[in-house]
Amino acid sequence: MRTILAVLAATLLATAADARTTDAAGEGRAAGTLTCRTRTDLSLVIGTARVAACTFVTEDGLRQSYAALLPHREGEADERILTWQVVTADGRSRPGLLDGRFSGETTGALRSPSARLAPLDAAGETSLSLAAQAGRTEIGLR
Repeated sequence: MRTILAVLAATLLATAADARTTDAAGEGRAAGTLTCRTRTDLSLVIGTARVAACTFVTEDGLRQSYAALLPHREGEADERILTWQVVTADGRSRPGLLDGRFSGETTGALRSPSARLAPLDAAGETSLSLAAQAGRTEIGLR
């Protein structure tokens, strides 16, 4: 059953990529949306960081869960919801696409070698580290 779902998901991603539009900056195509809910700060040996539970939802409705670390922000103790548009060169996504470190640009976007995160509701964020949670990809119905 998982194999059938994986083939179906790959087919949906391949056929829907042509229908995506370019992002507002004219760079690449929208692949989906990343939403993160921050939690209380995590104390580390070398300092503190904010942790977040994130969900990447592709343009086709596939969902993948990620764990995230964000830099500590003074005076921010409450939970916060952060949202980015995920942009790739061709608008396609794949499991684990967002694994790794994203760092800031002057435009407010965060970039990694595989994707760019354009802030929708994530003003002031300068970096983000994401790790996919194994086995947490789901197909959503539209």
